Parts: sequence; C-alpha cells; structure tokens
Amino acid sequence: MNSLEYYLRLLPPEERDFFHYMPTINDLVAFAEQNFADDLALDGIAGPMTYRDMIAAVAGLRGYLKDAGIQPGDHVGIQLPNSALAAELILAVMTYGAVIVPIPMTMAGEELTANLKKQDIKLYLYADVLEARVHAMPLPEGVCAVKASLVKPGEAVPDAKNEKDTPAAIFFTGGTTGKSKGALLSHGALMRGALNGVYAPGEALRQRYLALIPFSHVFGVVRNLLSCFYTGSLLYTLEDMRTVVAVLPKAQPTLLVLVPALADMLAGLAKMRGLDALGGKLRIVIAGGAHVPEGIIRRYQELGIICCPGYGMTETANLVSGNGDPFDNPTSVGMPYPEQQVKIVDDEIWVKGDHLMLGYYNDPEETANIFTEDGWLKTGDLGRIDENGLLYITGRRKNIIVLPNGENVSPEELELALVKIPLIKDALVREAVIEGRTVLEAEVFPNGPVLAAMQIAEPEPAIRAAVEKLNASLPPYMTIQNLIIRKEDFQRSPSMKIIRN
Repeated sequence: MNSLEYYLRLLPPEERDFFHYMPTINDLVAFAEQNFADDLALDGIAGPMTYRDMIAAVAGLRGYLKDAGIQPGDHVGIQLPNSALAAELILAVMTYGAVIVPIPMTMAGEELTANLKKQDIKLYLYADVLEARVHAMPLPEGVCAVKASLVKPGEAVPDAKNEKDTPAAIFFTGGTTGKSKGALLSHGALMRGALNGVYAPGEALRQRYLALIPFSHVFGVVRNLLSCFYTGSLLYTLEDMRTVVAVLPKAQPTLLVLVPALADMLAGLAKMRGLDALGGKLRIVIAGGAHVPEGIIRRYQELGIICCPGYGMTETANLVSGNGDPFDNPTSVGMPYPEQQVKIVDDEIWVKGDHLMLGYYNDPEETANIFTEDGWLKTGDLGRIDENGLLYITGRRKNIIVLPNGENVSPEELELALVKIPLIKDALVREAVIEGRTVLEAEVFPNGPVLAAMQIAEPEPAIRAAVEKLNASLPPYMTIQNLIIRKEDFQRSPSMKIIRN
C-alpha cells in the first residue's frame, strides 16, 4: 500500500474525506471557525474557551501587534509557559504575517541575549516570573521587551494575505550537542506537519489533548496546537509541569503527545494508580522527540492504550514518519507521510518535500551543510527502509564511533540493546580510553520500579550480569568493556534527550 493509503486506513471511513491540505495557518483558522466554532478549543487555568472565542482573541492580539508597531515579516519572540495566551499569540503572530519565535523557558543570560539579536527579534514577550531575570540582562538594540501581564488585545485586525512559502516561525533545534540553531519554517511546512498529525488510529475529530510538550518545541506546536485546530479538538493547557499528576484527572485526555521519558513516567503512574490517574479516557499516545523503546510501547499495550512512535526533526516541521501499527512493528518509526520523499544514502536518511525548513535563520553556512544542491535535506540520522516501506532509525552519523581496528559502531544500536534489559531504564554508550586502550563504555540508569518489583536491593551485580550476558551475544568489537551504573538520571535537553558530552 502507498503512504496515503497507509494513513487513511487509520481513520474511520466517515472522517477520511473530511481533512485536506491547507497551505497557510490563516486557512486553518478559517477552517476551524467554519467547522468547530461552538466546540471547546482551550481549557486550563484561564478557563474554557470555544473556537469562536479563541479566534476572536487571536484577532484582538493582531490588534495588539499593530499597536506595538509590528509589521508583517517582523520577528516576535515569546518566552511563555504552555498557556492560553501563548497559544493565542502563536496564531496571532503567524496570521498577522509576522514570524513567531518561541523561546524555551530555560534559555537565559548570554544565550538569550545572543539569540534575541541573531533571530532579529523586534518584540519580546516574556512570562512575568522571568521579570527579574530579564531586567538583569542586556537587551540588544531595537528589542522591545514586554511582560505577559501587560499584553492586552486591541481592536480586531483582519489576518494577512499569507502564502504557502511565507515565513511563519523559527524554532530552536533541540540537539544534544553543539549550539542550537533557529530553523525557519514556512506556513506550508507547518501545515503539512499539522495535517500529518491528524493521522492516528481511531477517530481524529474532537479529541481531548493535554499540552505537555512545550510550545517552544516544534513538536508541541505542530502536533498539539495545530493538529488540534485541524480536528476541532480541545487542548488543555498546562503552565506548570509539576502539576501534571493533579491536572490529568481534570483534563481527561483521549490523546497525549509525549517525549519517551514522560511517556515512560506516565505509564508507571497508570500501573501504580490505575488508568484514572491519566484521566480515565486515554486511548492514544503519540511519542517522539527521541527514540521510543519497545518496552514503553508494550507497557501501554498492557494498559489497553496504543503508543505510536514517530520520527521527525525541527528542520522537517517535526513529522517525517509515524507508526500506525506499533504492536506489529514496535521497532519501526513507521511509514513516511504522504507528499514527501525519503531515501537512504550511504546509510543516512535524506528527505525532500514541502515540509522542510527554509533554512537556518542568519546561518547560511549551516544551511548549506544540511541541504544538497537539488533540495534534499541530510538528516544526519542513520536508518533503513524495509520491504514494506517502513522506516527504522539505527543511529546518528555524528555519533558513530570508529574503533582502532577500523570497525564502526553506532552507540544508539548498543543503547537500544541495553534498554531492552528490564533492569535498565536508560543508557548512553561512548568511546573511552582505559589504561591506554580505546574501549566502548556504557553508562546506565537502573529501572527502579522493576528492581523493586523483583525485590533486588543491590542492583549493581544483577545489572552487570545482564550486561555480560548481552556481551556474549555481540561481536567482540561491539562488547561493552567498561560499565558505569548511575545513581541519578542523565542530564537531559528540554526535549528530554540525554545530553551527550
């Protein structure tokens, strides 16, 4: 079956002809107003809001932008938690014809100052809790900083006449090494990603979401906010992740978009306290942003919930592929979405289509490095495509370890093998020099609940024995010769990926 057939079969027959590609965010807002005006769009601390009311609020915020002197094409930075205001501003800026730059709440100091300048931000709207931090830092010339509580809707302003290729947003790459870059995405790219987000097993229309992925991450905006608008779903906003356990029973999500670490945590919560702890209505988990171990998929299967892994990048408007059959193919990231091309070149995944970024903003050298002359984006990820067209990720090109004997080892391949050991929750493999010899070294973080269930008080001997058993099944050059067992979790990026030193 082709890609479109693969995804359409996931939807109920009555929904398959309802969704179509729209080239701009403006088209999406008009579509939502036409089809979902009386449905709830948002809920949370600010209270429930229908699509009609939210769209009116967006028009008023376009008035605020006009009063603030913002012109179409200007860049507006927001550093806000996942609030109703953040969702409204994202839509207001883009439909106004300006470019939204969502900034992670953790970005501060010199890094923040440098990015306000590099991304040419004219208006910077920040959360009130950041006021002291913002006042203590130097602002680049020409940047107007306003705290969120002072942002008030003005007179409603009509949306701009955007086109498919009109720049819409800059998202910072969430890499685990090196400096972050700003990926400039067009309306058309974001809308392709939003349509791809519609496809999941079962009904797509009028679902209940909980915004657990920050809006500063492309995954949070595309697969939560924009796909919600596509489907007339309710997005319950969450401003403080520390309250997630208390909010879940109130939000009663039917679909959650999660990074693997959070998916694992919530599966553990449900196992301990029952499905009511997740709201009692959850049926689908969309997991991405990092590798999704098969163990997480199986844990949700035991709970009667479908956990669908996928693959994407900031540079591809997040979504490249999604797995609609996770129980049958748990190690695959699924079929590439329609209207894009994917190929493997020297084991590296290359992609092409209208979902790709326009480039890294103010960074022509890095842009040239990632694109070929004929428009293919070199992802840097290693992978393969099987006889059924399903994509598998096998590693990251820049992480490949070249051993003294010339053998190439993908650390991700070994990490996948390690996390299949029930006693190990997460792992990181790297090259190390021990007594003058270059060896493969692994750091592992024990799986506390499993150890407790097995009544293992001292995890180290059991983990070392399990790793030795794994070594016996590997080629000699791939064996782990130095093992470090962590007492604390790994340092992680905002998207919960392990940071590689």
